[in-house]
Amino acid sequence: MLPAKIVDLRTLLDPDLTLASGCPVRWAEVEILYASGQFHPAVSIRIPVPWKETDTDDELRAFALRIARQLIDHACVALGDQPNAGVLEGTVLEGISQELGLSSPRTQPVRKRAMKEEDRSLT
Repeated sequence: MLPAKIVDLRTLLDPDLTLASGCPVRWAEVEILYASGQFHPAVSIRIPVPWKETDTDDELRAFALRIARQLIDHACVALGDQPNAGVLEGTVLEGISQELGLSSPRTQPVRKRAMKEEDRSLT
């Protein structure tokens, strides 16, 4: 398994304020760029950041990054609690998720195992 490392991290703030539930927010886009061997995966997440007049752009960017991490962590935990935790299995993303260490490598592809189980039921 090739280790993945962060090669770039960008947090862009929209200049305009938006009202959400009566509270002003600025939208932020957090983009994390990785390198893992020949792959260069990226994660991008758009986040509403509560805004106060006293907040600097740097503070808003840092807060957006913390919210992004919490949302990504929540998604990983929630996915692990679900019976369909292996939603990437059998997709083109399965290998990439294994390369990045997000899922465990398998010694045999899921499709082949499923075929063997079907073959057993036919005999």
